[in-house]
Amino acid sequence: METILTNYSYQEKPIATKRVIFLGMLFVSFLIVSNLTAFKVVEIYLTNSFFVNFPAALIFFPLTYFFDDILTEVYGFKMSRFIIWGGLICSAMITLCTQIAVHLPASPIWDMNTNHGANAYELIFRGSSRIFLASMLAYFCGEFLNSMILAKLKIATKGQYFSLRVMASTAIGVGVDSIIFCNIAFWNIMPHHIIWEIILTQYLFKLIYEFFMLPLTYSLVSYLKEKDQVDYYDVNTKFNPFSISLVD
Repeated sequence: METILTNYSYQEKPIATKRVIFLGMLFVSFLIVSNLTAFKVVEIYLTNSFFVNFPAALIFFPLTYFFDDILTEVYGFKMSRFIIWGGLICSAMITLCTQIAVHLPASPIWDMNTNHGANAYELIFRGSSRIFLASMLAYFCGEFLNSMILAKLKIATKGQYFSLRVMASTAIGVGVDSIIFCNIAFWNIMPHHIIWEIILTQYLFKLIYEFFMLPLTYSLVSYLKEKDQVDYYDVNTKFNPFSISLVD
Protein backbone atom coordinates (compact mmCIF):
# COMPACT_ATOMS: atom_id res chain seq x y z
CA MET A 1 0.00 0.00 0.00
CA GLU A 2 3.03 2.26 -0.20
CA THR A 3 2.88 3.35 -3.83
CA ILE A 4 0.12 4.47 -6.10
CA LEU A 5 2.04 5.55 -9.18
CA THR A 6 0.13 5.43 -12.44
CA ASN A 7 0.85 5.87 -16.12
CA TYR A 8 -1.79 8.51 -16.70
CA SER A 9 -0.66 11.74 -18.31
CA TYR A 10 -0.59 14.97 -16.33
CA GLN A 11 -3.85 16.89 -16.67
CA GLU A 12 -3.75 20.65 -17.24
CA LYS A 13 -7.24 21.05 -15.82
CA PRO A 14 -9.17 18.99 -13.24
CA ILE A 15 -11.89 16.90 -14.85
CA ALA A 16 -15.40 17.00 -13.38
CA THR A 17 -16.83 13.54 -13.97
CA LYS A 18 -20.02 11.99 -12.60
CA ARG A 19 -17.89 10.30 -9.96
CA VAL A 20 -16.54 13.66 -8.80
CA ILE A 21 -20.11 14.96 -8.46
CA PHE A 22 -21.13 11.89 -6.44
CA LEU A 23 -18.11 12.20 -4.14
CA GLY A 24 -18.87 15.89 -3.69
CA MET A 25 -22.46 15.09 -2.72
CA LEU A 26 -21.29 12.60 -0.11
CA PHE A 27 -18.71 15.07 1.21
CA VAL A 28 -21.32 17.82 1.67
CA SER A 29 -23.87 15.41 3.16
CA PHE A 30 -21.52 14.23 5.90
CA LEU A 31 -20.43 17.83 6.59
CA ILE A 32 -24.05 18.92 7.13
CA VAL A 33 -24.82 15.85 9.27
CA SER A 34 -21.75 16.67 11.37
CA ASN A 35 -22.96 20.24 11.93
CA LEU A 36 -26.44 19.07 12.96
CA THR A 37 -25.15 16.47 15.41
CA ALA A 38 -22.17 18.35 16.87
CA PHE A 39 -24.06 20.11 19.70
CA LYS A 40 -24.70 16.84 21.54
CA VAL A 41 -21.84 15.69 23.77
CA VAL A 42 -21.61 11.91 24.22
CA GLU A 43 -20.15 10.25 27.31
CA ILE A 44 -19.00 6.65 26.99
CA TYR A 45 -17.53 4.56 29.80
CA LEU A 46 -14.62 2.43 28.63
CA THR A 47 -14.23 0.91 32.11
CA ASN A 48 -16.18 1.28 35.35
CA SER A 49 -14.18 4.39 36.24
CA PHE A 50 -12.80 5.69 32.94
CA PHE A 51 -14.97 7.52 30.42
CA VAL A 52 -14.55 9.87 27.47
CA ASN A 53 -16.60 12.82 26.23
CA PHE A 54 -16.91 13.73 22.57
CA PRO A 55 -19.37 15.43 20.18
CA ALA A 56 -21.75 13.06 18.42
CA ALA A 57 -20.47 14.48 15.12
CA LEU A 58 -17.16 12.70 15.71
CA ILE A 59 -18.74 9.56 14.27
CA PHE A 60 -19.49 11.29 10.96
CA PHE A 61 -17.03 14.15 10.45
CA PRO A 62 -13.88 12.06 9.75
CA LEU A 63 -15.58 10.89 6.57
CA THR A 64 -15.17 14.42 5.16
CA TYR A 65 -11.39 13.94 5.40
CA PHE A 66 -11.76 10.54 3.80
CA PHE A 67 -13.50 12.08 0.77
CA ASP A 68 -11.19 15.11 0.74
CA ASP A 69 -8.14 12.81 0.54
CA ILE A 70 -9.66 10.92 -2.39
CA LEU A 71 -10.65 14.08 -4.26
CA THR A 72 -7.23 15.68 -3.79
CA GLU A 73 -5.24 12.56 -4.66
CA VAL A 74 -7.15 11.78 -7.85
CA TYR A 75 -8.54 15.11 -9.12
CA GLY A 76 -6.21 17.65 -7.51
CA PHE A 77 -6.35 20.51 -5.03
CA LYS A 78 -8.43 22.80 -7.23
CA MET A 79 -11.26 20.29 -7.49
CA SER A 80 -11.10 19.61 -3.77
CA ARG A 81 -11.08 23.36 -3.07
CA PHE A 82 -14.18 23.85 -5.20
CA ILE A 83 -16.08 21.14 -3.29
CA ILE A 84 -14.88 22.41 0.10
CA TRP A 85 -16.34 25.82 -0.76
CA GLY A 86 -19.52 24.12 -1.94
CA GLY A 87 -19.82 22.45 1.46
CA LEU A 88 -19.34 25.76 3.25
CA ILE A 89 -22.05 27.47 1.17
CA CYS A 90 -24.51 24.59 1.68
CA SER A 91 -23.86 24.60 5.44
CA ALA A 92 -24.44 28.37 5.57
CA MET A 93 -27.77 27.94 3.79
CA ILE A 94 -28.85 25.18 6.19
CA THR A 95 -27.96 27.33 9.20
CA LEU A 96 -29.78 30.36 7.81
CA CYS A 97 -32.92 28.33 7.09
CA THR A 98 -32.97 26.70 10.52
CA GLN A 99 -32.57 30.09 12.21
CA ILE A 100 -35.52 31.42 10.22
CA ALA A 101 -37.55 28.39 11.33
CA VAL A 102 -36.57 28.99 14.97
CA HIS A 103 -37.87 32.56 14.86
CA LEU A 104 -41.19 31.68 13.23
CA PRO A 105 -44.01 31.54 15.84
CA ALA A 106 -44.76 27.98 16.95
CA SER A 107 -48.28 26.61 16.80
CA PRO A 108 -49.65 26.16 20.36
CA ILE A 109 -51.37 22.93 19.28
CA TRP A 110 -48.12 21.51 17.89
CA ASP A 111 -46.21 22.64 21.00
CA MET A 112 -48.73 20.98 23.33
CA ASN A 113 -48.94 17.74 21.35
CA THR A 114 -45.15 17.42 21.19
CA ASN A 115 -44.69 17.98 24.96
CA HIS A 116 -43.43 21.54 24.51
CA GLY A 117 -41.47 20.71 21.40
CA ALA A 118 -40.93 24.39 20.63
CA ASN A 119 -38.43 24.70 23.49
CA ALA A 120 -36.54 21.60 22.40
CA TYR A 121 -36.56 22.73 18.77
CA GLU A 122 -35.22 26.13 19.74
CA LEU A 123 -32.54 24.66 22.03
CA ILE A 124 -31.17 22.42 19.28
CA PHE A 125 -31.20 24.89 16.41
CA ARG A 126 -30.16 27.97 18.37
CA GLY A 127 -27.09 26.01 19.30
CA SER A 128 -26.50 25.27 15.64
CA SER A 129 -25.48 28.89 14.90
CA ARG A 130 -22.60 28.64 17.37
CA ILE A 131 -21.76 25.19 16.07
CA PHE A 132 -21.84 26.57 12.54
CA LEU A 133 -19.29 29.27 13.39
CA ALA A 134 -17.03 26.79 15.18
CA SER A 135 -17.43 24.16 12.50
CA MET A 136 -16.83 26.46 9.55
CA LEU A 137 -13.69 28.05 10.97
CA ALA A 138 -12.33 24.64 11.92
CA TYR A 139 -13.49 23.09 8.65
CA PHE A 140 -11.95 25.87 6.55
CA CYS A 141 -8.54 25.63 8.22
CA GLY A 142 -8.44 21.86 8.66
CA GLU A 143 -9.75 20.73 5.27
CA PHE A 144 -7.61 23.17 3.31
CA LEU A 145 -4.47 22.29 5.28
CA ASN A 146 -5.16 18.61 4.69
CA SER A 147 -5.72 19.10 0.96
CA MET A 148 -2.75 21.42 0.42
CA ILE A 149 -0.30 19.25 2.34
CA LEU A 150 -1.47 16.08 0.58
CA ALA A 151 -1.16 17.73 -2.85
CA LYS A 152 2.33 19.06 -2.13
CA LEU A 153 3.53 15.78 -0.67
CA LYS A 154 2.29 13.99 -3.78
CA ILE A 155 4.59 16.13 -5.91
CA ALA A 156 7.51 15.82 -3.49
CA THR A 157 7.25 12.02 -3.36
CA LYS A 158 6.36 11.63 -7.05
CA GLY A 159 3.12 9.92 -6.11
CA GLN A 160 4.71 7.34 -3.80
CA TYR A 161 4.13 6.57 -0.09
CA PHE A 162 0.39 7.11 -0.35
CA SER A 163 -0.49 5.90 3.16
CA LEU A 164 2.21 8.05 4.78
CA ARG A 165 1.09 11.11 2.83
CA VAL A 166 -2.53 10.62 3.86
CA MET A 167 -1.69 10.13 7.53
CA ALA A 168 0.70 13.10 7.61
CA SER A 169 -1.78 15.51 6.01
CA THR A 170 -4.63 14.23 8.18
CA ALA A 171 -2.59 14.53 11.39
CA ILE A 172 -2.05 18.23 10.76
CA GLY A 173 -5.52 18.95 9.40
CA VAL A 174 -7.52 17.24 12.14
CA GLY A 175 -5.26 18.65 14.85
CA VAL A 176 -5.98 22.23 13.81
CA ASP A 177 -9.63 21.39 13.19
CA SER A 178 -10.18 19.83 16.63
CA ILE A 179 -8.53 22.68 18.56
CA ILE A 180 -10.49 25.41 16.77
CA PHE A 181 -13.85 23.64 16.83
CA CYS A 182 -13.90 22.51 20.45
CA ASN A 183 -12.70 25.81 21.91
CA ILE A 184 -15.35 27.82 20.06
CA ALA A 185 -18.22 25.33 20.32
CA PHE A 186 -17.90 24.53 24.02
CA TRP A 187 -16.35 27.68 25.53
CA ASN A 188 -18.31 28.58 28.71
CA ILE A 189 -20.48 25.49 28.15
CA MET A 190 -18.04 22.79 29.28
CA PRO A 191 -15.15 23.06 31.80
CA HIS A 192 -11.76 23.74 30.20
CA HIS A 193 -10.32 20.38 31.17
CA ILE A 194 -13.31 18.65 29.55
CA ILE A 195 -12.79 20.72 26.38
CA TRP A 196 -9.18 19.56 26.13
CA GLU A 197 -10.27 16.01 26.88
CA ILE A 198 -12.71 16.27 23.97
CA ILE A 199 -9.95 17.70 21.74
CA LEU A 200 -7.58 14.85 22.55
CA THR A 201 -10.32 12.25 22.12
CA GLN A 202 -11.35 13.74 18.77
CA TYR A 203 -7.77 13.94 17.52
CA LEU A 204 -6.87 10.35 18.38
CA PHE A 205 -10.20 9.00 17.13
CA LYS A 206 -9.86 10.79 13.78
CA LEU A 207 -6.31 9.52 13.27
CA ILE A 208 -7.29 5.94 14.13
CA TYR A 209 -10.37 6.29 11.92
CA GLU A 210 -8.20 7.44 9.01
CA PHE A 211 -5.71 4.64 9.57
CA PHE A 212 -8.35 1.91 9.40
CA MET A 213 -9.92 3.55 6.34
CA LEU A 214 -6.61 3.43 4.43
CA PRO A 215 -7.32 0.16 2.58
CA LEU A 216 -10.68 1.49 1.38
CA THR A 217 -9.13 4.87 0.52
CA TYR A 218 -6.42 3.18 -1.51
CA SER A 219 -8.92 0.95 -3.33
CA LEU A 220 -11.22 3.85 -4.24
CA VAL A 221 -8.32 6.01 -5.39
CA SER A 222 -7.04 3.24 -7.66
CA TYR A 223 -10.56 2.59 -8.99
CA LEU A 224 -11.23 6.28 -9.76
CA LYS A 225 -7.87 6.77 -11.46
CA GLU A 226 -8.57 3.77 -13.65
CA LYS A 227 -12.17 4.67 -14.47
CA ASP A 228 -11.70 8.40 -15.08
CA GLN A 229 -8.15 8.12 -16.44
CA VAL A 230 -7.06 10.95 -14.15
CA ASP A 231 -4.08 11.24 -11.82
CA TYR A 232 -3.75 14.96 -11.17
CA TYR A 233 -0.50 16.52 -9.96
CA ASP A 234 -0.74 20.11 -8.70
CA VAL A 235 2.57 21.13 -10.26
CA ASN A 236 1.49 24.62 -11.33
CA THR A 237 -1.31 25.11 -8.82
CA LYS A 238 -1.60 28.33 -6.86
CA PHE A 239 -2.70 27.14 -3.43
CA ASN A 240 -5.07 30.02 -2.79
CA PRO A 241 -7.87 28.73 -0.52
CA PHE A 242 -10.09 31.74 -1.33
CA SER A 243 -10.42 30.97 -5.03
CA ILE A 244 -13.05 28.63 -6.47
CA SER A 245 -11.60 28.56 -9.96
CA LEU A 246 -10.70 25.20 -11.49
CA VAL A 247 -8.09 26.93 -13.65
CA ASP A 248 -5.26 29.04 -12.20
